Amino acid sequence: MVTGAGPAGARSAWLCAQAGLRTLLVERGGVPREKCCAGGLLERASGLLEEPLPSSVIEQEITSVSIVHADFRADFELQARAAVTVRRSAFDAYLAERAVKAGAELWSRSTITKVAERPEGVEMTVDGRAVASKALIVAEGATSRTASALFGPYRGRDQGMGVATTCRLDRDPGGRMEFHFLGTPLEKFPYRFQFPLNGWMFATRRGANIGVAGKDLSGERYRAGMDLMRRNVEERYGEVLDVRTSAHPIPMVPRRRLHTRRCLVVGDAAGLASPMSGEGMTNAFKSAALASEAVRGLIADGASLSSYRRGVASDILPIIRASRAISPPVQWLMGVVDTPLLVKKLRDDPEMVSTCLRISRGEVEWEALLRLVVRRFPYLFFSSLT
Repeated sequence: MVTGAGPAGARSAWLCAQAGLRTLLVERGGVPREKCCAGGLLERASGLLEEPLPSSVIEQEITSVSIVHADFRADFELQARAAVTVRRSAFDAYLAERAVKAGAELWSRSTITKVAERPEGVEMTVDGRAVASKALIVAEGATSRTASALFGPYRGRDQGMGVATTCRLDRDPGGRMEFHFLGTPLEKFPYRFQFPLNGWMFATRRGANIGVAGKDLSGERYRAGMDLMRRNVEERYGEVLDVRTSAHPIPMVPRRRLHTRRCLVVGDAAGLASPMSGEGMTNAFKSAALASEAVRGLIADGASLSSYRRGVASDILPIIRASRAISPPVQWLMGVVDTPLLVKKLRDDPEMVSTCLRISRGEVEWEALLRLVVRRFPYLFFSSLT
């Protein structure tokens, strides 16, 4: 059984059904359903699927990226597609439909009122009906009640917050992603993890997804950030129309326990979003693949689910830990150096731009960028000091 029909859950259900397992996918909302999300899907994430996304799901193909800080703006024109934007309602429905076509059974608008793990399996009450399963994959997002019941509650102080607006614009942004550093630089060197307010504009088919994300901030700060993002976007692309705004927590610390004897937690429910960008789709798909493989071993041979923990530890956690360590010092350094000059130097460095593009496309891993930055750091830092 899989609970939660978002990307991690639908992907898990597809993989289990493809392997010949009798699979039930339970979703408390409808399918399709809206979800607060920036809607950016990196090529490295979509490349983990078995087939290209249909054009009906894609809003825009991203071939240019902009970095915006105060009055400074740098545009990076890319030589290949780095990402696409999607509406989560259409994208999630596509993934759930794939799972159903593979043989999974989908129960939508369903309520789970009880879950208990037994030595021989997992017992749940869904819409008043008793359901038994040999294994359970929990993919209900950062505020998962089922994950809280099985693994303990996810701590609120480990969550950030994202606020997103889907809108139409007077002028088409084209295939562009914009990243706005709103709360950067940090005022002093961070001795603990911090995630200051940052914003985005991701082009869609007839407009854009605009939003902000941060951690440990007041509601007033988020509202002020959204107002600033709206003004920035309107200055460049005209009036923002047909606004629909929603908010959602972003997990920024992985759970300590990822599995029990019969249950696993994946994606945002496992706290596997990037603490540098908030991006969670890549790790949602990776954790789904690792979880479904572990479940197949459990059902076929009675193998322990510990293979899932080891897979996450080797394939996902090192990048999350590196991002968590690197992000705050980088945001602080932006106040020490001449940020516009630094970004211009990065933009004019073909190897740096090419490496970032290859990472977004899944052609190389993050270590390639770290090695390059280490080599370039002395020159970039001392030549960009204010």
